[in-house]
Amino acid sequence: MIPPCAGRGGSAQRNLVNLRMRDSSASARRASPWWAAVFAFAALRCNAIVDFTDCTADRDCRLGERCNLARSYCEVPAPELCNGVDDDHDGVSDANEDFGACQRERRAGQCSDGRRRCVNNQLTCVYRAAPSAEVCFNGLDEDCNGTIDDGAACVVNYPASTAVRIGSDDASEGEGDDAPEHRVCLAPFSLDKHEVSNRAFLNYLNSLDASRFRIGTPPSPLNRTRTYGTYVLYNDSTTATPNWVPLVLLPQSTEPGYDLSIRRRGTLFETVAADIDTLPAVFVTWIAADRYCRWAGKHLPTEAEFFRAMQGDNGARRYPWGNDAPTCARANIAAGTNRAPCVGRPLPVASLDMGATPESVFNLYGNVDEWMWDYLDTTPNHDRNNYYMSRAPTAWCTDFPQGPLGPMAGSPINEPNSTTVQRCTQCRFSRGRRFSSDDPRPLIRKWMDADNADTAIGFRCATGGANR
Repeated sequence: MIPPCAGRGGSAQRNLVNLRMRDSSASARRASPWWAAVFAFAALRCNAIVDFTDCTADRDCRLGERCNLARSYCEVPAPELCNGVDDDHDGVSDANEDFGACQRERRAGQCSDGRRRCVNNQLTCVYRAAPSAEVCFNGLDEDCNGTIDDGAACVVNYPASTAVRIGSDDASEGEGDDAPEHRVCLAPFSLDKHEVSNRAFLNYLNSLDASRFRIGTPPSPLNRTRTYGTYVLYNDSTTATPNWVPLVLLPQSTEPGYDLSIRRRGTLFETVAADIDTLPAVFVTWIAADRYCRWAGKHLPTEAEFFRAMQGDNGARRYPWGNDAPTCARANIAAGTNRAPCVGRPLPVASLDMGATPESVFNLYGNVDEWMWDYLDTTPNHDRNNYYMSRAPTAWCTDFPQGPLGPMAGSPINEPNSTTVQRCTQCRFSRGRRFSSDDPRPLIRKWMDADNADTAIGFRCATGGANR
């Protein structure tokens, strides 16, 4: 007799697993050809429970499953359908279920962002009827002007500049590849006051075609000297040959930062922890950051624009708030006693107003590193910046009156004490320092290829400036 299912799955699979454990010898398995049929039949009855790993919480389920707390095993929830049935057993009716974001072409004056809702057993894209006041760092275009998170409280508008300080001849400010100091000009631009939050980034991710996602290792990594982890991949090919683009790194539940990451539930992505919507999105590749900003009607800021916001029009400030040393009240880094971390994880994107710039741009120093638009061109041991030395310090405004966009391509940087393993092969970089940084120098970079990510790199967006 096949054991009955208890609720959605459960006892049938548990009994089968227990029988497997008792009947584990090779001879017993050869003598039990009925196993496959029994297990398949029970699995059908019990609605696709595919993992029997013991768990006490969702975080114990490594592949994004849900922990069945009543029976302590990981199960893959069935995707919710618009059919009048609570398929995913979350207690939410189809009429109240959120089936993800949907968008029409964004145009000024027309509300384009909507949500898929179940109406009369049909998925329908429901749009807001009229514009409303823009709300910051939520990834929505409430005022329906075609740009996301661009209200007066969300961005700072900078006028043209003629003397923005880039680099330094002072080795105490950077890592040796920051010379020579030079001045650049910038066209007017706007910069987001806040890092892009998890809430905003998930709105973007869930607006994409759900059928084009898969979870796996990037099939064509830029850096073949390193091992890549598991990523959210997106097929952006317009032909029959897929092109899998890595967007988000998915750490294992035993790895640092897992609680800051995302997971897939049915056709939608969500944060692993429920209370991190306003924390900065991390584990995001440069590719994903660039695509988010373009989706939002913006682009990533250049290094020069970042320095204009961080250090002022003439570079007079060492830090966003001035020249006083970092403290835990100003910056989320390792500035505590004996350089202990202030918090040890990211803070919400609107935190620490004492560390904001005079224009109220938050967390340009501390919290998470932030992807820059630019490539990085240095020597393999990063002791010389080829791009900074490519022209005379007085020639930058003449050559780039709207502002420099960085080198045309990135160069490789070796891992310390290695000539075969590279930190990155076509290096891009982030700036801003991270919550774990115990080195207060303001010019430190984090180098990485565009298809890679880590636990403390996020981003923010900009508009205007030099043409990208």
